[in-house]
Amino acid sequence: MDHPQTLRQLQLIQALDAVRDTYDDHEDPGAMFAAISALLIEHFNARGCGIMLLSAADESLECVAHIGLDAEQVVRLGSQALTLDGWSLLDQPPHASLLAAPIVLNHERLGAIILSRPQQPFDEQDRQLLAVAESQVDSAVIQARIIWKYRQRNRELEAIHEIDRLRDYTPQETDLISGVTSILLKYFQAELCMILLSLSDSGEMIVRGVVDKYTLPAETLDSISSQVNALTAPQALAAPADYENLHLLAAPLIVSSSRLGGIVIGRDKPFRSSDHRLLGEMAAQIDSAVAYSRVYQQLSQRNRELEVIYRIDQIRDQEVDFDRLLQKVLQELCAVVSGELGYIMLYTDREESPLELKSSTVEGVLTSPDYAATIERFSRQALESGTLIYDNHIDIGRAHSIVAVPLILNQQIIGVFGAINSSHPRGFSSEDRRLLSAITSQVDTAIFERMEQRRMRSLLSRSVDPKVLDYFMQHANAANMLAGKRVVLSVLFADLRGSTQWAEHTEPEELVTVLNLFLGRMTSTIFKYGGTLDKFVGDEVIGLFGSPLYLHDHAERAAAAALEMQTVHRQLTAELAEQRRELPPMGVGISSGEVITGEIGPPIRTDFTAIGRVMNLGGRLCAAAGPRQIYISQTTYDLVKSRSQVRTLEPLRLKGISQPAPAYELIALKEA
Repeated sequence: MDHPQTLRQLQLIQALDAVRDTYDDHEDPGAMFAAISALLIEHFNARGCGIMLLSAADESLECVAHIGLDAEQVVRLGSQALTLDGWSLLDQPPHASLLAAPIVLNHERLGAIILSRPQQPFDEQDRQLLAVAESQVDSAVIQARIIWKYRQRNRELEAIHEIDRLRDYTPQETDLISGVTSILLKYFQAELCMILLSLSDSGEMIVRGVVDKYTLPAETLDSISSQVNALTAPQALAAPADYENLHLLAAPLIVSSSRLGGIVIGRDKPFRSSDHRLLGEMAAQIDSAVAYSRVYQQLSQRNRELEVIYRIDQIRDQEVDFDRLLQKVLQELCAVVSGELGYIMLYTDREESPLELKSSTVEGVLTSPDYAATIERFSRQALESGTLIYDNHIDIGRAHSIVAVPLILNQQIIGVFGAINSSHPRGFSSEDRRLLSAITSQVDTAIFERMEQRRMRSLLSRSVDPKVLDYFMQHANAANMLAGKRVVLSVLFADLRGSTQWAEHTEPEELVTVLNLFLGRMTSTIFKYGGTLDKFVGDEVIGLFGSPLYLHDHAERAAAAALEMQTVHRQLTAELAEQRRELPPMGVGISSGEVITGEIGPPIRTDFTAIGRVMNLGGRLCAAAGPRQIYISQTTYDLVKSRSQVRTLEPLRLKGISQPAPAYELIALKEA
């Protein structure tokens, strides 16, 4: 090799080293590869240069730098170069001369370098020089991969954190969608973002949020939306006609095999494999946020339902005149479903006209030709079927949508409520219909009997001390007491150790008798300290301290109850032992924090209960506690440490909880 060629190679090596050293780990490696491309153009007197890399994650091809060549050319030519054993000339018209080489390190192909020179062909010295360049660029690729991996993970974690915070502080689905759209636009520098969600009742996929800076026609947006339904993973979508420069990336929203919807983002710049991974990570957070929002929405809807029922109950209590009572109830029902007008018809004893209009929001509604026949027909259908009837596309006269629901008392149909012309463009929604069915099932009792308060008393009487219940029913808002809401409380779990073996050698009658004694005394102790009985699960007792009645000292009450429960358990064990009867030892777990409480369950059976991570932690601590032990969480300890005597435990690895949980064994409470 002659001296000028050696000097040329040495200068290139030094220049490449200088480029790598210029860019530190905090900068985008793309800028480094752009500088390398510019350097290679200078040293080879080339017109164009491109660097294509293989993704370390999925081996997809990606152009990371290109000058004088477009990105698609670089990927196409680079894919050919990957098959080469070394540098080679490529025959690719209209390029007069193309020189390519795979980037290889330890027999692993990392990517390729492409050089283009339109006039002077590349000679042997150029080929040797490219081999030298490739031997230096491979280390830059490894450096870039490390930086990209680190930056990508940080980017994913930051996006996940933003979505998680949004979920925690934005329970309403509409606000959640708006916030998610902003996050997606920011992280992908997108010009188009569509959020599609399925309707809860029909599963129909509709666009719930869209930002479109391209102002695409409606049919184009519909075409894009239709491609999302079959996706199972993040995937690039075909560009719509007349928008060849628009790059689309979409991902499904799926929770527990249930398709909630999908996401579509678009921009002029192609999406990289890292964008695919990021969208997948974000979609995994967004779908759970949507599911959480819908649970919250269900609880809010239940709250709204109870509020309307309460107002109707107040009307019943305050209004003596029956006709005025019906008119006020009707106004409440119309407000619930946003109907233009409404009516209530009740059965009478008159044979010639058994169904009589008792109230309407607009006088003469039944005699109006625009409404009379439609009201009569749908009311009859509701009465004959005994179920809610609706039609959002009737278009008869001035009537465009209608809903009718029978009023039933003691399994007897007593009349029908109807609303006409929803203010919503799509007519009476599934939520309108669900809410109306739920409320009208209480309207008849609000009109004729005082049933709602009895129902709530019946529900809470299983969970709350009678004296506390009496106070609560007198002072609390009956419509809100069972509604879903976030509260801070302490939960206590207590169950018997070795109960399975005990049950195996104990007669059924004896087992039931002893269990009833045990559960009864534990419940009495919970009530003594102002707690609420959540439920029994076999021999396990679950108590809530701080809901539905607020307790500022809920943790201290739970701790005191747990200590007394162990004392009562020992006393009961001694009593039974004198009778030659057996009761296994008991373990207790307590955790404190924020949960969602409310009346939860299907109409056939509801309970006042709580859900949340705090509940899960309490149950796991109970399971970890040994016989006659009481384990408390870090939060509970923080609330009672000024009065408590504890033994610090090694952090516990608990099922369903990702990180080891700090825990303490409660020994005693000091006098206040």
